[in-house]
Amino acid sequence: MRNKSLMDRVRLLGRSAIDIVAVLGRSGLFLVHALLGRGGAGSSFQLLVKQLYSVGVMSLVIIVVSGMFIGMVLALQGFSILAKYGSEQAVGQMVALTLLRELGPVVTALLFAG
Repeated sequence: MRNKSLMDRVRLLGRSAIDIVAVLGRSGLFLVHALLGRGGAGSSFQLLVKQLYSVGVMSLVIIVVSGMFIGMVLALQGFSILAKYGSEQAVGQMVALTLLRELGPVVTALLFAG
């Protein structure tokens, strides 16, 4: 009985290792195909530049405006909280650090995705 249980564990460990290697292999093939430009739809460099422009540059205005409004809300709420402790002068630093470090990547990713 004990040997069967041990063999089941070894079999499960081997299956997990094979699955991990298979996923790594598929990921590696995907990377090679992406780098060599073997896309299924006949990808080209001009199409890549056009997509980067439309996703990146054309979304910049939306990202800046949304960041501005989020910063205003953070400043308004942060001022009322910091005023209780007498440190109103730290509102600008708090908003800048919060937007750049915490909310900047999240908001940018959400706006790019949406």
